Order: sequence, then C-alpha cells, then structure tokens
Amino acid sequence: MFTIKNLKIKGFRGYTDEKGFTFNNPITILSGENRRGKSSTLNAIEWCLFGNECIGINTGIRERVDWEIPNRNLGSRPDVYVEIELEDENKSSCKILRKWISLRRNDLKISSQDGQFQGDEAEKKLAQLLKLSFQDFLTTVYQHQEAIRAVLTQEPSERNEAIDRLLGLSVYRNILTGIDDGKIPSKQKEMDNAFDGFRNKLSAILDTRNKDLDDMKIQAIQKGLKEEQLNEKGVLDIAMIAKKQLEKFASESGLGLAELRVPDQWKGISLFQKDAEDEIKRLRSVMPDVKNQRELFERSSKFTQLKTEYDSRKGNIKAIEKGLEDLSKEKGKEDDLSNSKPQIEKQILEKEKAMSEANAKAATISKALEYLRLEGASKNTCPVCGKETADLLMHLKKEWEDKYEKQVGKIQDEINKLTIDLKVTISSLSKYRELKEKKEDINKALNEVNKKASELLGRVITDKDDLSALINNELNQIQEELRKLEQAVKSKQEILNGIGRLLEQAQIIVNILTDKEKKIIIDEIKQSVEYKRMEETKDIMAFLTDDIDKIKYAINAASNEDAKGKIDLAGNTIDNLFRKITNNPTISKVNLHVSADSKGKNNYDFKDQNDKEITPILSQGDLNALALSIFLGMAYLKGGGQSCGFIMLDDPSQSLGSEHKEKLIEVIGEVLESRMVILSTMDKELQNLVISKITKTKTQYVFDNWTPQGGPEISMG
Repeated sequence: MFTIKNLKIKGFRGYTDEKGFTFNNPITILSGENRRGKSSTLNAIEWCLFGNECIGINTGIRERVDWEIPNRNLGSRPDVYVEIELEDENKSSCKILRKWISLRRNDLKISSQDGQFQGDEAEKKLAQLLKLSFQDFLTTVYQHQEAIRAVLTQEPSERNEAIDRLLGLSVYRNILTGIDDGKIPSKQKEMDNAFDGFRNKLSAILDTRNKDLDDMKIQAIQKGLKEEQLNEKGVLDIAMIAKKQLEKFASESGLGLAELRVPDQWKGISLFQKDAEDEIKRLRSVMPDVKNQRELFERSSKFTQLKTEYDSRKGNIKAIEKGLEDLSKEKGKEDDLSNSKPQIEKQILEKEKAMSEANAKAATISKALEYLRLEGASKNTCPVCGKETADLLMHLKKEWEDKYEKQVGKIQDEINKLTIDLKVTISSLSKYRELKEKKEDINKALNEVNKKASELLGRVITDKDDLSALINNELNQIQEELRKLEQAVKSKQEILNGIGRLLEQAQIIVNILTDKEKKIIIDEIKQSVEYKRMEETKDIMAFLTDDIDKIKYAINAASNEDAKGKIDLAGNTIDNLFRKITNNPTISKVNLHVSADSKGKNNYDFKDQNDKEITPILSQGDLNALALSIFLGMAYLKGGGQSCGFIMLDDPSQSLGSEHKEKLIEVIGEVLESRMVILSTMDKELQNLVISKITKTKTQYVFDNWTPQGGPEISMG
C-alpha cells in the first residue's frame, strides 16, 4: 500500500498561489471554518489521482455537475496544477503531477524509480499504481459528504442510492439511469403511434378514393356513359367525336374553327377540353342567326323605347290641352283676361285718388277734433280759419261720423275687391303662359322623337303620319322575324349543347382515371421498400425494447447480487462499528438486508435483533453514524488487498453528538493501526478529541482568512 508523503496545490478551486503539505504522521487534521479551502485540499488529491473522472454527472455526485477546476480569479490563462508524492511500505516514492489545460484536457506526468512518464503512458502507469477505480476510491478511501447527507434523508429512493454509492455500486445505477435517459420505450411508442397514424391515414385516403370512384361511376352512368367507356380509350374516343362534331358544325354554319388536337394520352384531355369549350363559346356568339337575332333584339329595344317616349309625350300634350280648356272655362279666355287687366288697374287708380282726397279732408277734421279736445282750447273757435261757430266740436264730430268715416270705408272696400280681381287675372294669365311653354317644350321633344323614328324607319315622318301606329307595325314585324330565327338558333344551340355534354363525359372519365392513379400511388406506397423498412424498423424497435428490459433486469440482478455479497462480508463489521459509535441501548444487533424494489433496484433495510426496522427510530446523528459505519466497514473489508494506505474523512461529525464523536474517535484510532487518516473538520470538539484521545502522532493544518485573490491562509497547529 502507498500513502501520501507531500502535496502541492496551485490555482485549483479555492487556491491561488502554490501551497504545500507534508503527511509524515499517521493522522493529519485540516481544521477551520467553512469556505476556508479544506474541501478543496481533499478534492485536489482526488483530482490529481483521477483527473476528469471525478468531474461531471457520471461521478454520481450532484455537486460535481458544474464543477470548476481553475480558480475564477486567475484570469484567462490560469496556471493550475496539483502534485502528490506517494510512498509505499518500502519507502519508494513517486511524484504525480497533473496540470489543467482546458475544460476537457489536462496533462499528467509521473516521476518514479521506473522512469519518467507523460500523457497516455502516465495514465496507464497511474492505473497500475492505484489498482482501484474512482468509484472504489469514493467507497473505501474518500468519505464524501454528499454520500453521508443522502443517507440522512427520509426518502427511501435517495437513501438507497446513497448506500449503493457507499458500497461502490453506483456504477450499476448510472448505467440504468443512462438507459432510462435514452427513453427507448417512449421512443418506440412514439414510433408506433407515428407509423400507425401514417398507416391509418393511408387507409382513410384509400377508403375515400374508393368511395369517390363509386360515386363518379354512378355519375358517369347517369350522364349516359357505359362501364366499358370508363378508361383511357373511352375518353380519347369521346374527345375525337366532340372534335368531329365541332368541325362539322363550323363548316355547315360557314364559320372558321381553331385547330383542336386530341392528345395521345388521357392526361392531355384537360387542355383539349378547355380549347373546345372556348370554341363552343365563340361559335355561340358568331353564328349568323344568333347575330341577326341579337341585332333584332337591339332594334326591338330601340323601337320599344321610342314608342314609350312618344306615348308619354302625347299624353303630356293632351294633359296640357285639357288644362288650358279647364282654365278657360273657370277663369275666362286668355284674350278677355288680357283686355280686362288694364281696366281693373285704371279703376284701382281712380279709387285710390278719391281715397287720397277723402283721407286729406278726414285728416284735417281729425286733427281739429284732437285740438278742440285739448284742455283750455276754445270749443267754438276753428283752429284752421279762426272763425267762431257755436257748438263747433259737436258739429265736426258729427260730420266725421256721417260723411268721412263711412265714405273712406266704402272706397277702401272697393279698392280691396279690385285688387283681388287683378291678382286673379294676373295668376290666370301666368298659368296660361306656363301651360303654353310646356306644350311648346313637349312639341319640341316630339319633333326629336319624329327625327329618331325617321332614322330608324328610313323615311320622313309628316304631320299626317300616325307615328304610334308606324312603330307598332315595325315591332310586330320584328317579333315575327324573331320567331322565325328562334327555332333555327335553338337547333344549332342544341347541337353545341350536345358537344358540351360530350366534354362533360370526358371530364368525368378523366376524374375517374385521376383517382385510380392516386389509388395506385397509395398501393405503391404500401408495397414500397421504404414502407416495408418502416414496418421492419417498428418490429426491430419492439425487439430492442424487450432486449433493454432484459438488460435492465440483468443489471439490477447483478447489482443486487453484488450488494448481497458485500453486505454478507461487511455486515458484521458495519454492525460492530455502528453499535460502537452510537452505543444505542435499544439496538444490540444491526442486520443489513438488501432486496429488489418494484423497478429491480436495490432496496436496503436496517433491522434490529428483533427483525424490526431501525431507521424510523434513529436520530440524524445515528443515521450519520450508520453512513460512516458503512464507509469504514467497506474500508476494513478491502484492507487486505487495498492499494491506498490512507483514507480521507470530510466533516464526518455532522449531526453527531458528543458521545457519538468520542466513539468515532475510538474507531478512527483503530483505523490508524492499518491506515493513514486525513481528517477535514470545522468541529472544534472533534479536533480536541483527536488531539487528546488519539495516541498516534498528528499533524494539524489550520485554514483561516480565505480571500478570492489570495486563497486560504494555512498555518501549522
């Protein structure tokens, strides 16, 4: 076995500058508070011996997933290395130097009495020297805190995984986890679902094609086709018949026809069909009879519109003449009204003059009366001429009432009556003028109608012609000509309709052939090499899933068998160590059993002398002692053939009481008989117990005042 003699660390995790350690005593204590660099020291030993094996998820240690090797404060080109000097029982030594190069690469050098080794040769030499794997190192040499903490949990799955790790069986779990991470069964299910979905989709499409074909065949028969025509020859024959009928129709109608080419294969029928339909549309519009028919419709429309306009104008004339007649009867003739108007105006002037004179006298008398009524005025003296008259006020008042007041009222009534007569006369004359102007406008419009009729009829329309009758005669002649053309056009249109029906039949057959071709494509997909490969791959995946289940079963069985073998060998040692550390009076025997859980993984039960579970009654300190007992028991188990003559304990006293600690020190004292111990702890009580109870010589390194730039300050205790 070999032990560690010297250790140098630079730039590794919590370290910056180079620090050195000497291990020349049976036990070395690394003491100090948390985050001072103690664990980095143990990690440096681990990394120097195993390199990248102690980094990442494959270690089974969660803390190692994002582990950083270089100290963050060293810049972009860090100088990182760890050097260990090992010494065997014959005092022969060798130096191991591992230098960090990059995240995935580091350089290893070994110097021994056998020579200098570097790179791959150095890795081989180191493997021969260590004679144990990284998992064995964790199980029997380095008591890692995460493994201890996992045993303390109340979750059986986590506790079982931690015990697997303590027994060196985590490699089995890692393999199973890797297999499960591959998610082969779920991938197989996804593949099955995808393939089944694809196959079902093909079947659905095929069913749809078959239904469509059945429907189209029924439609074809309804359109006059026979079963034997529903093929490529049938559609080409129909196209040729349609072409010949179009050529015959165009020739008989004296019309030209665009060149139509019946294709050699049915896939070209759609282009022929479009060209033929365009020609049918063109022939319908340019047939002479259709052209004549269209011209007659246009002529009939013009005469109908002209007749409507003529009848409307004539009706308006009659209405105006009736209005003039009624006006003459009601208001008098226009000439009589014109003659009476100046006479009425003259009478109004004469009456207004008399009224003016009467008003002047009346105004004088009215003013005189107002004066005489004034207080202090002489009632018998005329205010105008100054003549004295007896009872002048009474005399004037009577004259006003008897003569002027009645006379003025009478004249005013006469003026009012004459004014009304004048207004009626003027209004009537205006109505006469308005009606005559309308009649004149309508007559002008009738003249325009006559001009249009002359142009349409090709003759002059005179006052002696009955335009309405002429238009009716022309419309009757047009209708007669249209009746003659209708039959001719109808027969020709029916010929073109028949050719159109042939093209419809051709299209139905094309649709049937197209769907048949699509159906063939689906059948070809099912018969294709790729489809058959998919079916084979699906079967292979099913076999693979079954094989994986068998592999998982075999791995679980091997793990279970390995666990049972180790427990059989180490069980008594673990029992003795646990009872010595805990000194629990209720437990006189610890029996460790292993079985397989529902998934085939190891399930550990700790039972007492009465075959009852002990974990429910254990304190955290007892659980911690149990984990330490398993670790130390494995160390004892492999002591005879072990290459490492040292073990490393990282804060082993967590959750332990004082009595636990004292017993642990006793156990460590026993371990020192065969192994060197490197003990890292922040527990001052445990430190004092080591110093006071351990009888072997000791070395103590005190870690203090760690800084990001300088790393830990280390002194001898």
